[in-house]
Amino acid sequence: MESLAGNPDQLRDLILGIEGNAGRCYFQLLSQLLPENFRFEGRSRNPARDEFNCLLNYAYGVLYGKVERACVLAGLDPYIGILHTDNYNKKSLVFDMIENFRIWAEETVMAMFAAREVKEIHFDKLKNGFTLNKEGKAALLGRYMKFLEESIRFRNRNIKRLDVVQLTCHRFAQRLIGETGGDEFPEIVTTQEMFGNA
Repeated sequence: MESLAGNPDQLRDLILGIEGNAGRCYFQLLSQLLPENFRFEGRSRNPARDEFNCLLNYAYGVLYGKVERACVLAGLDPYIGILHTDNYNKKSLVFDMIENFRIWAEETVMAMFAAREVKEIHFDKLKNGFTLNKEGKAALLGRYMKFLEESIRFRNRNIKRLDVVQLTCHRFAQRLIGETGGDEFPEIVTTQEMFGNA
């Protein structure tokens, strides 16, 4: 990835292909870490084919809302994407920005499995998959919102994870209009800086 050069239109398919291959390996590994009765075969949506994807889809949905709100508060149009193509039927910039924070949803769901908090009673069986019921949503949201409200060490400061999302969007907006900002916002947010101490 670091050796690529060009504009997003030239590189989009290549980058998304690399992302897709990495994602398949990543989720295959996560599946192997789960109790045998909860292991899954890749990502699935609408509906989820298994309990892990059911929880993860809901956690991503919550995170999409938080990222969209942060974009709007920063003055960014959620529908204008960079890597994800502009399309006024989808919030492309939200899809771009959320990539920095998806790990928080994944970490929360994996922590629930590790703590044996995931129960079959949290799910309703559908004809072709699963849906998270009221008890399942409450179990996930209790842990997830606490996690998002926790402070982490970020750019030599203690900042709530949700504030990191907002700061990232504000800094991105500042860079788009050519402002360099000061101490209030981080210069460049890297994945290593964001999650190194989380």
